[in-house]
Amino acid sequence: MTREEIYELYVLQSKNVRKLKKVEANLIRTINNYLRKNDDFQVELNTKLYALVYCTLSEAQFIQIVNTPDGFMSTEIERIKAEKKKNIVKAWELLFDMAFDKVNVNWRLSTDLLSRRNELQGIIDSYIKSPSELRNKIAHGQWDYALNSENNAENTLKTIELKNLTVIQINIWSEIHQFLALIVRDLIQSPKKGFHLNYWNNLVKLQQFIKESKNWTMNKRKETLRPVRLNNSSA
Repeated sequence: MTREEIYELYVLQSKNVRKLKKVEANLIRTINNYLRKNDDFQVELNTKLYALVYCTLSEAQFIQIVNTPDGFMSTEIERIKAEKKKNIVKAWELLFDMAFDKVNVNWRLSTDLLSRRNELQGIIDSYIKSPSELRNKIAHGQWDYALNSENNAENTLKTIELKNLTVIQINIWSEIHQFLALIVRDLIQSPKKGFHLNYWNNLVKLQQFIKESKNWTMNKRKETLRPVRLNNSSA
């Protein structure tokens, strides 16, 4: 692909991402509305749909990032896309490895850069891998009970995760995904300057968000959604 073709793909995919973010926002409003009504069935239904939409958004944004202008060369893009066809998590790992190569081809020998890469790997495992696995279960019709990879027994761990899935959890995945996008763009667009200037700032914000979001609960959300009752008594 030429630079112009890569840019055109980036523009098209950016439009897809914007549309999916609108869908995400609409689903969150829908779930909040059913939370106000205490309609557990609709909350569960739309939460599962949100999980599917989030993973769709994640993959759409992944392709958007891969085609970031003045980022990867055509051969690098094709290599990442080929990996994505096999496994989206492995594709993210390759994406970051190749991005770090732009900062320093010997980054694996740098204690600082290796530490940064390992920290990002932990985030990928927690906020890309796990959602992708749950999405696959839901997409294959395993809405309440997850099966193992051979489909001959229950995967009890994933069943529990499906049962405990909430709009808050998916919203956290989505927000963290945005931070990852910012970091990887700094890596590939301005590896010698922008990455070192912005990486720490973005990482601190990401770490703060992860810390704060651990205190988010469905009970707290329901409380904030509860309508305010006016006191009609006369003075």
